[in-house]
Amino acid sequence: MLTRRHIRIRVMQALFAYYQGESLDRQRALEGLNDSIESIYELYLYELRMFWQFHRFLEERLEIETNKQFPIEARKNRIQVLLDMPFMHALVNDEGLIGAWEKKRVFWGERVDVLRTAFFEFWNGELESGFVDETEVLLEADCIIWFKRFYREAIANNESIHAHYEAVSMYWADDLDAAQMMAVQTLQNAKRSKPLLVRLFKDEADAQFGASLFLKALNAHEEWVDRIRGKADKWDYERLAPVERCILEMTLTEVVNFSEVPTKVSINEAIELAKQYGSEKSPGFINGLLDAMLIDLKAEGRIQKLGRGLIES
Repeated sequence: MLTRRHIRIRVMQALFAYYQGESLDRQRALEGLNDSIESIYELYLYELRMFWQFHRFLEERLEIETNKQFPIEARKNRIQVLLDMPFMHALVNDEGLIGAWEKKRVFWGERVDVLRTAFFEFWNGELESGFVDETEVLLEADCIIWFKRFYREAIANNESIHAHYEAVSMYWADDLDAAQMMAVQTLQNAKRSKPLLVRLFKDEADAQFGASLFLKALNAHEEWVDRIRGKADKWDYERLAPVERCILEMTLTEVVNFSEVPTKVSINEAIELAKQYGSEKSPGFINGLLDAMLIDLKAEGRIQKLGRGLIES
């Protein structure tokens, strides 16, 4: 499931797009934000669809080996063991997962050759290493290690697969870590006979967090601009990049409006966003401005944190 950091990234991007756009249509911007968050789930489904496709490739490989004039029994047996792993069986037969693929139209289609190439390049390497011809019995733990290694070496940093993702959605370059984390959780669930699909949000509070933060930031825009100008002289304010302004406004909004989130967490998240999306000097500049503005907001009684351990956060 998504962390709030992933949601904050989406909100920051939505604010950036809103203020850079020609038409300031809040409803359309909110719909775009919700769609962009939902698209992370679609990427997660694509990741799982790969395993279904790899199962098909293994079946093809088994058929090829079986139809050889002199088949190698050890190789056939090893492929069959990989095919019969419970977690693979769960992935290719789960009705909920199949229904989600169909609903979201998650199919590799013409791009399946990208996966085929990745699979068979890795498989040929396994042939050369002798792995697939070993007679030692593979335990389920061995198979899981093998699939993880396959995913790490053949898939995780595959530029052709990443290019396909970026062609589908411009956001997916930023979403891959989140989608892969959810895919790994699904594999864990398959091993433990738990419900297979991972929820997009941990709870209803997280589900509402993005839209609420976005709209509250828009409503407070003029106030935050005035406060930022008051702490940074005009020359410094004009030098702030648009993305830095969005990070500042979003963070101020979060600190003031979300009483359950510790102030330190909001500040640390802002610094991390500045590192990822700003310049080399962005983290220090944003940290300094936030510290100065939060002193004033706290003195005005605008920062109210509720819950154990949050009062002085």
